Amino acid sequence: MAGSHRHRIGDALRAVKVFAGAAFDVIILGEYGEEAGVRRR
Repeated sequence: MAGSHRHRIGDALRAVKVFAGAAFDVIILGEYGEEAGVRRR
């Protein structure tokens, strides 16, 4: 059971990391997209 518990923690941390990365991209592209020449679909 300990292995399963660690796996869940790892999945949760991975999900948080992916979410934080996506949010960071949205914030940066949202604020600086026009200056960088990024065009949204």
